[in-house]
Amino acid sequence: MDHPWKTLTFILSLLASATAASAQSKPLVLEDFFRGKTIGKGVFESKIAGVNRPFTVYLRGTWNPRTFTLRLREDFVYQDGERDTKTWFFQKVADGRYIGQRADVISPTNVSTDQNGALRFSYVAELQTQNGPLLLRFDDTLTQIDQSTVRNTANVMKAGITIGTVDLTFTK
Repeated sequence: MDHPWKTLTFILSLLASATAASAQSKPLVLEDFFRGKTIGKGVFESKIAGVNRPFTVYLRGTWNPRTFTLRLREDFVYQDGERDTKTWFFQKVADGRYIGQRADVISPTNVSTDQNGALRFSYVAELQTQNGPLLLRFDDTLTQIDQSTVRNTANVMKAGITIGTVDLTFTK
């Protein structure tokens, strides 16, 4: 028969593992993580077009408790020197659910928490190019890695075909 301390040690290690796993699956709360200043480092990559564009994005989030809205300004600086600014408005409609809007996004997007605590949303954005406007669909997943890190991955599609990906890590 095993010594009682071995059994107790085993049970305590199981409890510690369960606690760590539940902390990792805690849902991402946009207004908590993105309130204030955040910085992101990432890359847009398209193997089809032969593009690899590293960038840094500086975010400033302000939460309005009256309207339950997070205003998230994103200032992009690409490695090639190009700059761009986008501003999201995420209105919280329930725990783990938001409606997101941005000037270049065709219609409001539903943002919801999946079973693993990640936020998922899909939207069509109109990007201005030298050849005129281009409509692209983005399927985003935001996963909280730890208290100060969120990873954003996205598939970028044109006419239902994945033409690129975004991999971006935000830190507080």
